[in-house]
Amino acid sequence: MKLIHLSDLHLGKRVNEFSMLEDQEYILGKIIEIIDEEKPEGVLIAGDIYDKSIPSAEAVLMFDDFFGSFSREKTIHFCNKR
Repeated sequence: MKLIHLSDLHLGKRVNEFSMLEDQEYILGKIIEIIDEEKPEGVLIAGDIYDKSIPSAEAVLMFDDFFGSFSREKTIHFCNKR
């Protein structure tokens, strides 16, 4: 079984008041390319998706676009346990 594991994305992170959203959007696009090329049976997303407990609207939209881009066309098994 082929899986892709992602963790600690920290979307919305700022470094010295500099937004990392543009860089994060680029990397998420590259991850989508890898998913399309490798065709895994599942994608495991663990750890901190957002950088803050109350994320910015931009970070939430970015993750929504990212997750939607590979889950719309594929069968994804989704499990959210704490």
